[in-house]
Amino acid sequence: MSRICCVALASVLLLGRASAAPGSDSLTFVGDPLVAKSDSLGAQGGLIEFVQPHESAGGWTRLVGYRAFLDSRQSAADAADALARQARQRYPAAAVTTYGRRTESIVEFSLVTPDGTIEYNVFRYAVGPSGRGLVSLQYARRLRGSDTDTMTVQAPRWAAEIARFDMNRVRAAFTQPR
Repeated sequence: MSRICCVALASVLLLGRASAAPGSDSLTFVGDPLVAKSDSLGAQGGLIEFVQPHESAGGWTRLVGYRAFLDSRQSAADAADALARQARQRYPAAAVTTYGRRTESIVEFSLVTPDGTIEYNVFRYAVGPSGRGLVSLQYARRLRGSDTDTMTVQAPRWAAEIARFDMNRVRAAFTQPR
């Protein structure tokens, strides 16, 4: 990402904007309607994954994930750094960048799969509900063929949307009945 984009991304971390109703089974993210196709909730946290209505949880091209790690003692920065390390170890050719501040951190990476698909991921970590543990928000895209040409233009927009997203929506997903 360019320096200007990094500065813009850091500045929007200070802003919050609602994009999905708490406890909702659907949301719109970067203009795409998504529905919850997978959720696993428990006392220690959970995972809720939203994909396009016609896609499956395993065969998605656009994915938003809400995660809660309610027993975690890591800071948001520690969690982002750990994911960045894991991405670099598993995918040495991946482009990995982290952005952070005291209470929230973002990690962004893209990788090329053996079949030539580009998978782009951006995660945002923040303090969990009532200050307990952590929550994260993920946006991922799988791009193939000519769609890969748009990634360099679109990735900054996707990262900015993650940075603007109201993390209270993610927290609420793990504190309110679905």
